[in-house]
Amino acid sequence: MRRVRGLLLNTLIALAGGLATARADDDDYPVWKPANDKAVSVTGPIMLLPDRLKAGQVDVPWRAEGLVAQFKPDQGPIPARIYAVAKTTSTAFSSGATLCGDKAANWIVMIPAPPDGLEIDAYSAADKPSSIASPGLCGTFSYKRW
Repeated sequence: MRRVRGLLLNTLIALAGGLATARADDDDYPVWKPANDKAVSVTGPIMLLPDRLKAGQVDVPWRAEGLVAQFKPDQGPIPARIYAVAKTTSTAFSSGATLCGDKAANWIVMIPAPPDGLEIDAYSAADKPSSIASPGLCGTFSYKRW
């Protein structure tokens, strides 16, 4: 249990710190497996790298935009991380679906769900989200580390 919690924390710290300036090897990062129907049907398994979200052969470039201590009321002690999605990228996955349906995803928020889970919320609004109640929530995806 402690090992999984440590792995989750180390992954999130590495993402926030942007430790790799060049594109990292994919095998350096853990795979997150879908844990809800939306994650299964849209992205499938994902990897979270310092500069992008990777799902299959699709990369969604992003840049870190900050931390929020309590993005959700039941979040726990690890802060949520907010990422701005690159505007020049198609976010269509191999399933043909996108993070926000027919809208462009502008923001991705990673919310830890210890001990081995992660929620990713996609937002289509132009303004950076500050809580789960922020406008533009268009997709909620759950993942687990197994």
